[in-house]
Amino acid sequence: MSVEVKNRRTHTPPRPRAEGVSATPSVAHPRGDSKEPWPTDGMSPEELSRFGKELIRQTLPFTRENRRLSWWHFCSTLAVVAVFAVGAAMPWWWPLRLMFSLLLGLALVRMFVLYHDYMHGAILRGSTFADLFFKGFGILLLAPPTLWKQSHDYHHGHSCQYVGAEHRRLPLLSTHTDLGTFPLISTREYARAGKWKRLRYRIARHPLMILLGSQTIFVFSICLVSLITQPRHRPWALLALVLNLAAAVALAVYAPDVLLFSLLIPSLVGSALGTYMFYCQHNFPGVRYPAGDEWDYMETAAYSSSYMRTGPIMAWFTANIGYHHVHHANSGIPFYRLPEAMQAIPALRSPITTSLHPRDIHRCLRLKLWDAESKRMISFREFHQQQGSHG
Repeated sequence: MSVEVKNRRTHTPPRPRAEGVSATPSVAHPRGDSKEPWPTDGMSPEELSRFGKELIRQTLPFTRENRRLSWWHFCSTLAVVAVFAVGAAMPWWWPLRLMFSLLLGLALVRMFVLYHDYMHGAILRGSTFADLFFKGFGILLLAPPTLWKQSHDYHHGHSCQYVGAEHRRLPLLSTHTDLGTFPLISTREYARAGKWKRLRYRIARHPLMILLGSQTIFVFSICLVSLITQPRHRPWALLALVLNLAAAVALAVYAPDVLLFSLLIPSLVGSALGTYMFYCQHNFPGVRYPAGDEWDYMETAAYSSSYMRTGPIMAWFTANIGYHHVHHANSGIPFYRLPEAMQAIPALRSPITTSLHPRDIHRCLRLKLWDAESKRMISFREFHQQQGSHG
């Protein structure tokens, strides 16, 4: 994997920092601190460039795929999805069906992460079967491969790079496929925005957009918006929408119970969890959104991506996507090698962390605006307090 490391001006006064990537970063914080310095603060452009190149070099050994292990993870995940799907569809006691339905939603998150890894070329490269399976899987989950790749490649290439809404990036109801992330504007832009623009932005950042991720992101942003605005992707977007609509209508007519337990509930559970994890990986206390020459690929990959602590069961269901800072350092690392890479590379050992604890979820969800002056994300309440204090 080759990554162009872009230099940026250093406006931050020198602080104690790690030398290269061999020292242990100082940003280790159990729940993140928005004022905690990064190890790269104070580095000159040349030092930052060396830091990025060395970090890339250290990640390269972990991009080697264990082919047998990849197939084992794929086959076992597929078997688990099938078992839960059958359990949710069987006409037995409804609490049991509900349990299988919830588990199916979680298992689909894992399969989606495998799809995500395949699209990065991290697993099962060159397999015709895997290619056909994952392309079909992406269409059925309303994330057609061409659209997903366009969105996600942009996300990786511009991770936490502040663009804003005033540079032809208007906040829609959810994400747009050329952004690959949640819309974000600064306190300055929000202060200048009119009522309608503020309302649209508040809707876009509302927790319901995450809870209903299947509809807001996959149906609306990825498929419907692309169907209207991107002619070259229209066939795939249309195919995904038609297939899902046909399946929903057929089940509603002939098997409404199957529609509920095998499609609607798993879709809601899986998309809500998956969308929240995607959200909190770049919207957490301590994240930064540099703009212009201030932005650096590897610096933001390592320090503007969070690490989510989970237990072993949730780590299995989410296929280690919580090791997101490692994934952004090198997206070619297979998901099952992310923990190994984190332990082996000093610069990745102590990231800012979050979790699925309600307190951490609240801490992430309350962040709405980028405050460039304090270099942190703040809530709407903090913004209005700032405005009040300024008269």
